[in-house]
Amino acid sequence: MVFFLSGALMGAVPLLAQEKGTFDPKKAELAPLGLPSPYDKFLGLDQVLHLALGDWKSIYGDVAQDVNVAQLKNESDLSLALGVKIADGVMAIKARDVQSLNDCSTQIEALAKKLGVKDEEMARAKTVRAHANKEEWLQVFLELGFLQSDIMNSLRNQGNAQRRPLIIAGGWMQGLQYTSLVISKHYTAETSNFLREPMLVKAMQGELNGLPAEIKTSPKVASLITEMANVYTIVNIPLDGTVPQDSVKKLFEVSRRLVGEITQP
Repeated sequence: MVFFLSGALMGAVPLLAQEKGTFDPKKAELAPLGLPSPYDKFLGLDQVLHLALGDWKSIYGDVAQDVNVAQLKNESDLSLALGVKIADGVMAIKARDVQSLNDCSTQIEALAKKLGVKDEEMARAKTVRAHANKEEWLQVFLELGFLQSDIMNSLRNQGNAQRRPLIIAGGWMQGLQYTSLVISKHYTAETSNFLREPMLVKAMQGELNGLPAEIKTSPKVASLITEMANVYTIVNIPLDGTVPQDSVKKLFEVSRRLVGEITQP
């Protein structure tokens, strides 16, 4: 997202005047998997398909699912559902749908609270809704991104790193449902290439498989891990490759079933 890039650039300016230190590979650390956003795919597809806002609103209506937050009990289920609702929020922004964005923001806030995020750490949720009500969509996009970052930082500070891969995987799977539905409705070889993400899927598989056994064997997580292997075989295509139309449909069906499981108690 834009705010990560701008922050990195701002932080880099003072370093220009400093002498670059010697690189020590022994001190290198593997950065955690970042939060993937489906928004870049939505923008790319828009450049090719030139969809109207009404088309995006229709896609949102076909895919988005409310979460019964009160009935979700364990942290794994809450984390997966949080990822799904973050992806729904991104789509609501793309569709310029004020009410849907407000609903997503409310559910994101409720899920994060059940994961232990404090009210003061979610102050941006109100800001998201305020900008949405004024239809200030760039500010909505930025504030939702900041809200995601605040939530993830809070969870990390709690010392529970096991939630992060689940939030990422849940959000990515919902993004896949949106993207595969758009491509199914407007299939071409060019649009199918937007589904190519072998490295990201492989990284998510690694993080999910690295979770403790009691989490991996929970029904929703176990189902997600199993299907990730099948998804990888479909999206692992050459740089200029094509995903066949029947495989795009399969991706939609898999993601729809998994997200349906995630959003139910």
